Amino acid sequence: MTIIRYVLCVIVSLLVTLFAMLLVNWWAPAFCDAQGNLPRWLKWFQTFDASCDAGWRDGYIDASWGGTPVRRFFARVYWLYRNPAYGWDYWPLGVPFVPTDWRVVRYVDTDVLTLFVAISSVGFNVYYHGRWGMLKVGWKAWNCWGGTTWNTVPFGPEWRVPVVFTLTPFKRKQ
Repeated sequence: MTIIRYVLCVIVSLLVTLFAMLLVNWWAPAFCDAQGNLPRWLKWFQTFDASCDAGWRDGYIDASWGGTPVRRFFARVYWLYRNPAYGWDYWPLGVPFVPTDWRVVRYVDTDVLTLFVAISSVGFNVYYHGRWGMLKVGWKAWNCWGGTTWNTVPFGPEWRVPVVFTLTPFKRKQ
Protein backbone atom coordinates (compact mmCIF):
# COMPACT_ATOMS: atom_id res chain seq x y z
CA MET A 1 0.00 0.00 0.00
CA THR A 2 2.91 2.36 0.72
CA ILE A 3 4.24 1.94 -2.83
CA ILE A 4 0.82 2.72 -4.33
CA ARG A 5 0.49 5.80 -2.12
CA TYR A 6 4.01 6.87 -3.09
CA VAL A 7 3.33 6.54 -6.81
CA LEU A 8 0.13 8.58 -6.43
CA CYS A 9 1.97 11.24 -4.42
CA VAL A 10 4.70 11.49 -7.06
CA ILE A 11 2.11 11.87 -9.83
CA VAL A 12 0.32 14.59 -7.86
CA SER A 13 3.64 16.26 -7.07
CA LEU A 14 4.65 16.32 -10.72
CA LEU A 15 1.26 17.68 -11.79
CA VAL A 16 1.28 20.40 -9.11
CA THR A 17 4.86 21.28 -10.03
CA LEU A 18 3.88 21.63 -13.68
CA PHE A 19 0.87 23.74 -12.66
CA ALA A 20 3.09 25.95 -10.48
CA MET A 21 5.71 26.43 -13.17
CA LEU A 22 3.17 27.32 -15.86
CA LEU A 23 0.49 29.18 -13.96
CA VAL A 24 1.69 30.38 -10.53
CA ASN A 25 5.40 31.04 -10.08
CA TRP A 26 5.65 34.00 -12.45
CA TRP A 27 2.98 36.11 -10.68
CA ALA A 28 2.79 34.85 -7.09
CA PRO A 29 5.81 36.90 -5.88
CA ALA A 30 3.72 40.04 -6.42
CA PHE A 31 1.83 38.99 -3.27
CA CYS A 32 4.86 38.43 -1.02
CA ASP A 33 5.03 40.37 2.23
CA ALA A 34 8.08 42.41 3.30
CA GLN A 35 9.82 39.26 4.56
CA GLY A 36 9.34 37.50 1.22
CA ASN A 37 6.60 35.12 2.33
CA LEU A 38 3.61 34.27 0.17
CA PRO A 39 0.15 34.76 1.69
CA ARG A 40 -1.55 31.83 3.37
CA TRP A 41 -3.59 30.94 0.29
CA LEU A 42 -0.35 30.45 -1.69
CA LYS A 43 1.89 29.01 1.04
CA TRP A 44 2.07 25.52 -0.48
CA PHE A 45 3.85 27.01 -3.49
CA GLN A 46 6.65 28.34 -1.27
CA THR A 47 9.39 26.34 0.37
CA PHE A 48 8.35 25.44 3.90
CA ASP A 49 11.79 26.24 5.31
CA ALA A 50 12.66 29.55 3.63
CA SER A 51 11.03 32.69 2.31
CA CYS A 52 11.02 33.63 -1.36
CA ASP A 53 13.93 35.96 -0.52
CA ALA A 54 16.24 33.08 0.40
CA GLY A 55 17.82 33.19 -3.07
CA TRP A 56 19.42 36.59 -2.61
CA ARG A 57 19.57 36.61 1.21
CA ASP A 58 21.30 33.23 1.58
CA GLY A 59 23.81 33.54 -1.27
CA TYR A 60 22.21 31.38 -3.97
CA ILE A 61 22.28 34.46 -6.20
CA ASP A 62 23.99 37.82 -5.74
CA ALA A 63 22.62 39.92 -2.88
CA SER A 64 22.11 42.86 -5.25
CA TRP A 65 18.98 41.04 -6.49
CA GLY A 66 17.27 42.23 -3.32
CA GLY A 67 18.24 45.86 -3.92
CA THR A 68 15.18 47.15 -5.76
CA PRO A 69 11.54 46.02 -5.83
CA VAL A 70 11.79 44.94 -9.47
CA ARG A 71 14.99 42.94 -8.97
CA ARG A 72 13.54 41.46 -5.77
CA PHE A 73 10.43 40.36 -7.68
CA PHE A 74 12.57 38.56 -10.27
CA ALA A 75 14.73 37.00 -7.54
CA ARG A 76 11.54 35.67 -5.92
CA VAL A 77 10.34 34.29 -9.26
CA TYR A 78 13.73 32.58 -9.64
CA TRP A 79 13.41 31.08 -6.16
CA LEU A 80 9.96 29.68 -6.88
CA TYR A 81 11.16 28.14 -10.14
CA ARG A 82 14.15 26.66 -8.34
CA ASN A 83 11.80 25.11 -5.76
CA PRO A 84 8.43 24.79 -7.52
CA ALA A 85 5.51 23.82 -5.28
CA TYR A 86 7.83 22.49 -2.59
CA GLY A 87 5.28 23.19 0.13
CA TRP A 88 2.91 20.73 -1.58
CA ASP A 89 5.51 17.98 -1.16
CA TYR A 90 5.83 18.79 2.55
CA TRP A 91 2.28 19.54 3.65
CA PRO A 92 -0.37 17.52 1.79
CA LEU A 93 1.95 14.92 0.21
CA GLY A 94 4.41 14.49 3.08
CA VAL A 95 4.01 12.10 5.98
CA PRO A 96 4.36 12.62 9.74
CA PHE A 97 7.83 11.66 10.91
CA VAL A 98 8.12 9.76 14.19
CA PRO A 99 11.79 8.76 14.57
CA THR A 100 11.03 5.63 16.58
CA ASP A 101 8.81 4.35 13.75
CA TRP A 102 11.62 4.46 11.19
CA ARG A 103 14.37 1.88 10.81
CA VAL A 104 17.60 2.54 8.92
CA VAL A 105 18.28 -0.53 6.82
CA ARG A 106 21.52 0.66 5.26
CA TYR A 107 23.77 3.67 5.77
CA VAL A 108 27.12 4.26 4.07
CA ASP A 109 28.83 7.63 3.90
CA THR A 110 32.24 7.81 2.22
CA ASP A 111 34.01 10.17 -0.18
CA VAL A 112 32.72 8.16 -3.16
CA LEU A 113 29.33 6.92 -1.94
CA THR A 114 26.48 8.01 0.26
CA LEU A 115 23.70 5.46 0.57
CA PHE A 116 20.79 5.68 2.97
CA VAL A 117 17.84 3.30 3.05
CA ALA A 118 15.14 3.60 5.71
CA ILE A 119 11.64 2.17 6.11
CA SER A 120 8.62 2.69 8.31
CA SER A 121 4.96 1.78 8.30
CA VAL A 122 4.08 5.09 6.60
CA GLY A 123 6.92 5.43 4.11
CA PHE A 124 10.41 4.65 2.91
CA ASN A 125 13.45 6.57 1.76
CA VAL A 126 16.31 5.71 -0.56
CA TYR A 127 19.05 8.28 -0.95
CA TYR A 128 21.97 7.45 -3.24
CA HIS A 129 24.82 9.78 -4.15
CA GLY A 130 27.67 8.08 -5.94
CA ARG A 131 29.41 7.55 -9.25
CA TRP A 132 26.13 7.29 -11.17
CA GLY A 133 24.71 10.55 -9.80
CA MET A 134 22.06 11.21 -7.18
CA LEU A 135 18.76 9.45 -6.57
CA LYS A 136 16.19 10.39 -3.93
CA VAL A 137 12.94 8.42 -3.69
CA GLY A 138 10.30 8.01 -1.00
CA TRP A 139 9.88 10.52 1.78
CA LYS A 140 12.92 12.54 2.90
CA ALA A 141 13.78 10.75 6.13
CA TRP A 142 17.41 11.31 5.09
CA ASN A 143 17.00 14.95 6.13
CA CYS A 144 16.25 13.81 9.70
CA TRP A 145 19.28 11.52 9.97
CA GLY A 146 22.31 12.66 11.93
CA GLY A 147 24.71 9.96 10.77
CA THR A 148 24.36 7.65 13.77
CA THR A 149 20.89 8.45 15.06
CA TRP A 150 17.84 10.53 14.23
CA ASN A 151 18.07 14.29 14.76
CA THR A 152 16.38 15.66 17.87
CA VAL A 153 14.68 18.52 16.04
CA PRO A 154 12.70 18.42 12.79
CA PHE A 155 14.25 19.87 9.65
CA GLY A 156 11.02 21.72 8.89
CA PRO A 157 8.37 23.46 10.98
CA GLU A 158 6.87 20.10 12.03
CA TRP A 159 7.95 16.48 12.34
CA ARG A 160 7.09 15.73 8.70
CA VAL A 161 9.04 14.49 5.72
CA PRO A 162 8.16 15.60 2.19
CA VAL A 163 7.67 13.25 -0.71
CA VAL A 164 10.65 13.17 -3.07
CA PHE A 165 11.46 11.81 -6.51
CA THR A 166 14.76 13.15 -7.79
CA LEU A 167 17.13 11.65 -10.33
CA THR A 168 20.21 13.72 -11.05
CA PRO A 169 22.85 11.91 -13.14
CA PHE A 170 25.02 15.05 -13.28
CA LYS A 171 25.62 15.38 -9.52
CA ARG A 172 28.18 12.64 -9.06
CA LYS A 173 30.67 11.67 -6.39
CA GLN A 174 34.00 10.69 -7.89
